[in-house]
Amino acid sequence: MILGSHNSWSYLPVRKWWMKPLSFTARCQSKTIREQYDLGVRCFDLRVRWERWQFRVAHGIVEYDITESQLMDDLAFLDSKGDCMVRVLHEARTKGQYEPSKPFFQSFCYVNTSEYQHIRFWCGRNIYNWEVDYRFGNDPTCEENYASVSCKWLAWWPWLYARVMNHKIRKQGSNSDILLIDYVNIK
Repeated sequence: MILGSHNSWSYLPVRKWWMKPLSFTARCQSKTIREQYDLGVRCFDLRVRWERWQFRVAHGIVEYDITESQLMDDLAFLDSKGDCMVRVLHEARTKGQYEPSKPFFQSFCYVNTSEYQHIRFWCGRNIYNWEVDYRFGNDPTCEENYASVSCKWLAWWPWLYARVMNHKIRKQGSNSDILLIDYVNIK
């Protein structure tokens, strides 16, 4: 079983001031990508969308303050390790977001698989209708054990769910190839 971090880039500061009050519901990690790697994470969860043809890392309506260049630095780091996977999701939640941005997502996936050949990219689905927008060729099994899918009454507080459940979840393990969890540093 490979340990994965849910919404891996959500440790970043939010992009706009009005997103700050919502950030506690969207933040699922508190450590950088390199720190997550040092904690044993080998699968990272990247959620991207485009707004007026501008690239964004996002979770729901919350967007994170990262440039494409900074993201490429993180991916280059993971590529240099040679033992990492990255789940890529198209963070488009409405038809209006999804349809115009699908070609950008497909291009993003193609370019990154060409550039970072030591990362095993997978998923390629969109949030809007969960269809595959880009087929990577890797299809690992994944158990998602984090607040928003595992415990509806704690869905708004991922850090609290991690505090209560991470030890139990990690101890019991998973029969899937990957186990994605919130706050990988909370054991």
